[in-house]
Amino acid sequence: MASYYVREQGATIHKVDERLVVLKGHKEFARIPLHQLDQLIVMGNVQMTTQAMALLLNAGTDVVFMSTTGKMRGRLTADDSKYGELRVKQLQALTNSATALTLAKRIVSGKIANQEAVLTGRNAPAAPALPGGRALTAQPRQGAGMAEQLRGMRMMLTSGLAATDADALRGFEGKAATYYWPAFGQLLQRDLGFKGRVYHPPTDPVNALLSFGYALLQKDVTTAAKLVGFDVYIGFFHTVQYGRPSLVLDLMEEFRAVVVDAVVLDLVNSGKVTASDFKHDETDGPGVMMKPDALKRVIEAHEQRLEQINVYGMTGEQASLRRCIELQARQLARVVKGEAEQFMPLQLGRSGGEGERR
Repeated sequence: MASYYVREQGATIHKVDERLVVLKGHKEFARIPLHQLDQLIVMGNVQMTTQAMALLLNAGTDVVFMSTTGKMRGRLTADDSKYGELRVKQLQALTNSATALTLAKRIVSGKIANQEAVLTGRNAPAAPALPGGRALTAQPRQGAGMAEQLRGMRMMLTSGLAATDADALRGFEGKAATYYWPAFGQLLQRDLGFKGRVYHPPTDPVNALLSFGYALLQKDVTTAAKLVGFDVYIGFFHTVQYGRPSLVLDLMEEFRAVVVDAVVLDLVNSGKVTASDFKHDETDGPGVMMKPDALKRVIEAHEQRLEQINVYGMTGEQASLRRCIELQARQLARVVKGEAEQFMPLQLGRSGGEGERR
């Protein structure tokens, strides 16, 4: 999938024949052939002409609107009412407590297993590369308490799989996080003030990187969920709340560590992003935010991470991480519609044969 980010503040996106042209005043910043574009991400104060919108809608191109700091604002989407059958089944699965709990357990087990993969250096997918062809930086794995934290995570994984209700499962998942984040902090080879996960506002550069990375991942998972036909607001692990894309958050869980956390570790440990790349966010109290140049580097690292080719364990096919997100969404749809028995968490590797094949 070809994704293009428009970040030039004050620019306007125009239609010229079957292309998009990004202009600011009389200066042209980009010329984008529509046939090469699958997703357009518009960040901040960027305008778009009606003609450009119509071209994108007719082509079915995913258009995402975000703030300059990565906050999701919305999407430009065509009519998606053709997915009624899947959405009826999705609601039925949600209202069947046993089915919903089973799906939620699978989601949590995938998340914790992939967190452990990052902490132990298995860091699926294998041998990933970042901009410039660099492999992800090797991480120390013998810090004080690491073994205890891994043991605690495994206990929470076991307890979660035995949970008898959704609230208990969420409790075990939350407890696993209290083991994971201190262990994650031990892998950071440069001190950027990370003391634990802080959600809003991020108070140190590492938390700012994590939050921005999760925002990028959310727009990628939303694209896959909508492509498959899900109602993104109806999830199985995350509760249904006004304005919360619960299904997207569900699908994100198993990708958070292997996509975002792994990239953040490499960016920090390699020195590709440093403390000087951040500034105090005057609009958000104690928060910090990335400077524009760092933002560009993080986006590049995120996009290249998603294009890393791996073996998708369910089928043995060679697939990018971006493709794996879609494959997991399609697998979940088959389970919801009764075409497959159970949802198998993300399994990546060098060769096929992992997991259950269908």
